[in-house]
Amino acid sequence: MKRAARLQPVLQRLLEAERQARHRLVACEAEWVTQCARLADLHRYAGEYRQRTQVGAVPVATLRDHQQFVGRLEQLALNQERAVAAAEQACARAREELQRRQRRSEGLRRLIGRYQAQALQAAERREQRALDDWVSSRSRAG
Repeated sequence: MKRAARLQPVLQRLLEAERQARHRLVACEAEWVTQCARLADLHRYAGEYRQRTQVGAVPVATLRDHQQFVGRLEQLALNQERAVAAAEQACARAREELQRRQRRSEGLRRLIGRYQAQALQAAERREQRALDDWVSSRSRAG
C-alpha cells in the first residue's frame, strides 16, 4: 500500500493536467466553430450581393461597387478559410495532447491498482501465516 499511496500525488497532478488539456480542447473546438460560422457568414454575404446585381438592370457604377465589395468579401473568405484551418490544426494538437495525458494517467492508475492488489495479497498471506502459526501453536500446546 505504501507504493500506491506514494503515487497518489503524482496521479492527482496527472489528472489535473488531463483536466486542463480537456478544457483547452473544448476552447479550441469552440474557436473552430466560431471561425466556421464567420466563414459561412462571409459566403452568405457574398452570395447575397451577387444575387442583388443579377436582378434586373443595375447602373454600371452600382454594379462596379457591388463587384468590388463581393471581391473584398471573397478575399476575406479566403483569409477566414486560413483561420478555420489554423483552428482545426489547433484542435488536432489539443486532441493529441489530451489523448497523451489520458494514456499517462490511465497507465499510472493501472500501476497503482497492481500495487494495491499486491499489497492486499501480501496482507492476506501475512494474515493466513499468522492464523496458521496460531493454530499450530494451539495444537502443540493442547
